[in-house]
Amino acid sequence: MIRSLAATLIALVMMGALAMPVLADSTPTSGTLTGNSILTPTSNPYVYDASFSGSGVDTVSGSFTATNMGSDTFNSTFTSWTSSGTFEDIFATGTVFGTFTANGTVTGATTSTSTLDTVITGGTGIFAGDTGEGTVIGTNTTTNSPMFVGTYTGFITIPEPSSLALMLSGIGLLLVMRKRLGSGVQQAS
Repeated sequence: MIRSLAATLIALVMMGALAMPVLADSTPTSGTLTGNSILTPTSNPYVYDASFSGSGVDTVSGSFTATNMGSDTFNSTFTSWTSSGTFEDIFATGTVFGTFTANGTVTGATTSTSTLDTVITGGTGIFAGDTGEGTVIGTNTTTNSPMFVGTYTGFITIPEPSSLALMLSGIGLLLVMRKRLGSGVQQAS
């Protein structure tokens, strides 16, 4: 009886340890991004629908193609802008997607600089359930192809194992231990 109680208590402690939340894994990432944008005028002379397509190389996941869709809003002198929208990066092993906000400054007759902040909201393949953030910094040149050349840094967070799944594993372990101890006691009597 005491052995059974001790085994049950040990199993409960193990189950509690398994059910504690596990920290998610965060992986730093960086790379390069190039591509071209198309701005389409809207009824507001300062607002443009923007689409980007390009490619890049990530230091962790390798080559990818990139697309984003958004809206660019210029100031009244067309010397700076803000932008927001959605993006999708397609790798050989999966896709990441999310939202972005950006701002830029015109630096010459055909050049500008921009900073884009991204929030990864999900993915597919090896990126399923991932989240993260990143910052892209680059130069836009209307006379070159590709028009945009930049670099980025950020991180991707891999989701933690489900606490419920870990707790159920602990309960299963408890039942197995209880059954083994129960059958061992019956044999001894």
